[in-house]
Amino acid sequence: MREAYDRYSNVSILIHWTVAALVVVNLVIAITMPNDRDLFSWYKSINIAVLLLTIVWIGWRLVHPWPRFPDSVPGWERALARGVYLAFYLMMLAVPLLGWATMSAGGGTGEVFGGIQWFDLPVAKSPELRANLAAIHEMAVYVLVLLIFIHVCGALKHQFFDEDVVFHRMLPSLRQSHMDDEI
Repeated sequence: MREAYDRYSNVSILIHWTVAALVVVNLVIAITMPNDRDLFSWYKSINIAVLLLTIVWIGWRLVHPWPRFPDSVPGWERALARGVYLAFYLMMLAVPLLGWATMSAGGGTGEVFGGIQWFDLPVAKSPELRANLAAIHEMAVYVLVLLIFIHVCGALKHQFFDEDVVFHRMLPSLRQSHMDDEI
């Protein structure tokens, strides 16, 4: 029988699924927003929310370490999973910061969250810098999408092929006793 810390905390689960939902919504908005200023305002707001939640998440993670993997998970999978997690944190900081810097270089971030005037990052106002930052932001989004794909494939592998508890550790409805039954 495993100890309770082998499951993610309720705070981690809440942040995980909130950020996941916000990122998916923002990806959909990014695909559909090219000429819609209202959607772009939502896109900026969600990016700021993802940035702030990621900072909270990293702080939480520093105080509350990841739960152990089941013994059946090979070392290379554990290392890959940790690498993907760390890359996620990096990209969930980089994507919104690059978008924010892009807007700041282009003349101003403008309003977020339905009317809050958001401050600009201290970057030069320059069309060239804005274009370069926008290109890097777009590449970072593609990296984030690749990480999402790897993460989802790994979760589904654990659920349907390995049939272990790795997937279930991040589900909010799981009780510890259910995990104990499966181990």
